[in-house]
Amino acid sequence: MDKRAEVSLSTLMNTLAPTKLVECPFEVRVDNVLHDRFYDVRDAVAVAKQVKATKRAADVVVKDARTNKLVIKVDD
Repeated sequence: MDKRAEVSLSTLMNTLAPTKLVECPFEVRVDNVLHDRFYDVRDAVAVAKQVKATKRAADVVVKDARTNKLVIKVDD
């Protein structure tokens, strides 16, 4: 394999690799402050509901840290 092929292969591998590796992809945030992180979305939602039960006025959400998108906003 020549040097040009190695460079292009490594470039290709770097572009296919995810840009942000997240060990625990789901975050529970209370008023935009990180409360905890979870592997499973069901665990994150369960904790978010418990937090909302104790802090009624707080804004409690579960976000996907990989995409930074909202998964669920816990309401009353």
